[in-house]
Amino acid sequence: MGLVTQIVAFHMKVEDLDLLTKHVDATNYKSTCLYLTSSASYLPGPDDKLVLDIAHAIYLKFKEYPSALSVALSLDMLQHVKEVFTLCDDMLQKKQFCYILGRHDMANEINCVDFVLGEDMVVDDDEREVMQVLINNAKLSEGYLNLARDIEVMEPKSPEDIYKEAPNSQLLGSLILHHPRPNG
Repeated sequence: MGLVTQIVAFHMKVEDLDLLTKHVDATNYKSTCLYLTSSASYLPGPDDKLVLDIAHAIYLKFKEYPSALSVALSLDMLQHVKEVFTLCDDMLQKKQFCYILGRHDMANEINCVDFVLGEDMVVDDDEREVMQVLINNAKLSEGYLNLARDIEVMEPKSPEDIYKEAPNSQLLGSLILHHPRPNG
């Protein structure tokens, strides 16, 4: 973090921030990126985008793909989102990215109407089709219904079902009676 404070002094010189990508290592990249992303909201105009772009590059350098995707979505840059998908090899992580993109409503964004996973992003056709469905939120309500069935909340419950009497109610009653400080 000492390097960050040397390069980014009290008066931040955004032009010099590209030096960070060369000097950041595995021990300090998280704190550096946190500093950059936090300070970006206080910067004017194009400087904030430049700072976030540098944080995105550092995250990609250290294969921190979820954070890189988050920064790419903050930048609203479709090319960065596609870059994260292309570089990441973990299919489970890519599915999580699809849920994030679906939550971000990438399929319905005005600038991203044609957001389609390409062969360079997901090689397997079946996996690509499943992931595209996730991005489009096509089966979102079906997923919520499956979750509701899994946790058994499909039918309304009565108050007796919710507030069941504890099996050790006699034990609990004796604990309350023998409390050293009575309420009241």
